[in-house]
Amino acid sequence: MTHHGRAPRLSRTHWPAGAYPRAQLPERVLQFGTGMLLRALSAAAVDAANRAGRFNGSIVVVQSTPHGVAATMNAQSGLFTLVERGLENGAPVQRTRLIGAISRALVAADEWDAVRAVVTRPELQVIVSNVTEAGFRADAPFPERLTDLLRARFAALPEGPPLFVIPTELVRDNGPRLGEMVLDLAGRSATDRAFRDWLSRGVRFCSSLVDRITTGSPPPDVGAELEARLGYSDALLTVAEPYSLWAIESDPSALSAAFPIEAPPGVVFAPDIAFYSVRKLRLLNGSHTAMAPLALLSGVATVREATEHSQLGGLQRRILFDEIVPGTDLPADEALAFAHEVMDRFRNPWLEHRWEVIATNQTPKLRERVLPSVAGFAARCGRVPQGLALACAASLRFARCIAQVSETEGHGWWRGAPYAIRDADLPRLVAHWWAVDPEHAPGPVPVDILQRLAARALPDASLWGGTTFASVPRFVDATTRALCRLEESGVEGAITALDGG
Repeated sequence: MTHHGRAPRLSRTHWPAGAYPRAQLPERVLQFGTGMLLRALSAAAVDAANRAGRFNGSIVVVQSTPHGVAATMNAQSGLFTLVERGLENGAPVQRTRLIGAISRALVAADEWDAVRAVVTRPELQVIVSNVTEAGFRADAPFPERLTDLLRARFAALPEGPPLFVIPTELVRDNGPRLGEMVLDLAGRSATDRAFRDWLSRGVRFCSSLVDRITTGSPPPDVGAELEARLGYSDALLTVAEPYSLWAIESDPSALSAAFPIEAPPGVVFAPDIAFYSVRKLRLLNGSHTAMAPLALLSGVATVREATEHSQLGGLQRRILFDEIVPGTDLPADEALAFAHEVMDRFRNPWLEHRWEVIATNQTPKLRERVLPSVAGFAARCGRVPQGLALACAASLRFARCIAQVSETEGHGWWRGAPYAIRDADLPRLVAHWWAVDPEHAPGPVPVDILQRLAARALPDASLWGGTTFASVPRFVDATTRALCRLEESGVEGAITALDGG
């Protein structure tokens, strides 16, 4: 035992003798990002492929920022424990697995020559990144570093095997967008032409979609219980929900030749991943966005609490199954199966997913995730989705609450929660509120102001794009009625009043 009676620290001695020979594997993947998402997704997928005898390779991890866990990874020989906790088909599951896919970690600022050396080896054919959306910009360090690595690869292996670059940042068309950044940084001179030609034929930038909730380090008591069961202490203990999806857009046969980790339904290669993107954005993210203001206006803090709430839970199921699913052009069987998985994820007893976090940038999320379902439902079913109209009304009403809190208390916090709810489009939405109600006094909002607000805000193309909420027949009327019910009788009364109930 170590000091204070703790279990010994995880090290290479804990790797089972009967598992794959990780110390002998070639380093075939370079991964930018040391965080929990890639540990629970990329490293877990490579580990599973190694255990199945399909991949036989390891990952070199690059720490891009001054603060990270590279030193801890190396102290644990790249090993960490994946803990999956949640519901599957309604039943609780808890699994642990020792992940051995990472060989070592390098710090970009101090060990760049070592990183360049890795990428010049022919066995290295995959680069994965998760540098966050903030780092996924042309003026951030990552695109320049990646371009430098690709130059080194070009100089060493101009006729080498193809290289697949797979970003996992939550950015639409992340593959082509990263490719464009690299091409811009590659230069335009005659001496750069050979490098640019090689980029176009030797490097494939693949869009990818990741979907897995990681929950952070467990509380001390839970961590101690896990350590006692495992027989070692793990500073990189990675807790995630059971559900996992990594969809990568590329020619499946070409990608499989370099990176044979595909194992549906968790890891999918496809020429077009739009199906997976639409499914996640509309069903999972869309139902989150629709419910966030309703839950917050009700004083309900977490997704699980709302799912178990007698009225919010019923509305959540109605919106997801009866309005969002019919409002997509996804195959009905697959959409319904995914919706049932979504409900299991929402009910996860070990996941504290707070609505105040989900409500960040509520207005652009409403535009991207909910408006397409509203328009789709109306077109396919010939009527207004009343649950989504109530969700839209709650989003409008919640924007006023946030604006008033900001004015009176100098921040955008809600109900005293230590989290500032920010919304990039909030000023434009609030401008509509204050135009119809210049006094904007606290207390109940008169019906005529609510009516004028809906009539101004819902047709605003600067908020919603070319297809606005007002483009959907009778949706402005339905949202106005819902706004009035929210003001008169609160969230629960407005839910009860749906469809004349």
